Amino acid sequence: MADPLGILFLHHHIDDVVRNNLSSILRHNPGATVVTMSAGAPFPGGYALDATPKIKKLHSANPRRSSDWLLCSWFAQRQEKCRKWWIAEWDVHCTTSLRDYYRPVWKFPFVASSVQRPSREMDWRWFAEAKDIPEKFRAHAMGMVPFVFLISDDVLAYICTTMLETPFFAGNGELRFCTVANWCGFPPCAYSPPTDYIVCYIPPRALPKGKGIFHPVKYLVAPRKSLKRLPRVTALNLINRRRLESSTVVAQSLLNVRQRTPL
Repeated sequence: MADPLGILFLHHHIDDVVRNNLSSILRHNPGATVVTMSAGAPFPGGYALDATPKIKKLHSANPRRSSDWLLCSWFAQRQEKCRKWWIAEWDVHCTTSLRDYYRPVWKFPFVASSVQRPSREMDWRWFAEAKDIPEKFRAHAMGMVPFVFLISDDVLAYICTTMLETPFFAGNGELRFCTVANWCGFPPCAYSPPTDYIVCYIPPRALPKGKGIFHPVKYLVAPRKSLKRLPRVTALNLINRRRLESSTVVAQSLLNVRQRTPL
């Protein structure tokens, strides 16, 4: 039986900022299945791009624009099964329950913060490369900003499978993933509630008061009181307690953890 909510945290490196942002997600979503996926050195027990050499080659064409290939690499190796997935990059900070945040649009198959359409946002920089999209997908060009979204498991599987069958390199992951999603018949729904602080100016070293999702957060922000304990929490791949053969309680008993060797 699939778990209700899974969280996939994409990262390229490990430092205090990455740990703090991941910890913020864990603190406010204690019942979720959480996994990490790295383009470089993984957290122990986390997924790594090295496990999928062919996809790693796709990612290496332009690592700074390839969150979609990082996602596809995890999809090719994954062991978890959840009905919904929240995909977040390393510079996302979360101070809210994802269920509460997305409650009005929870039943939608694919939800992004901002949707880009060539007929409306014609000045979005990545549409300049739409001419290089394979003809099969070109008429379905669409994008999202940023690469942070809620998606149903079956829709995610359809999109990732299609991308791996017909890979291309035009634009960036936000353009490629949405274009293929649109071709598959699942264009994203744009959703930006009052607690959406995604793609906005975040004052250095501080966050606006209240609950929300913040991006980009590329520096340490409060609360920092648990920072010294973060390596114990985030150095493991977090999965649902029903799957555990043996477990260790960490992060103030919020989650059970099992170490797994990447395939």
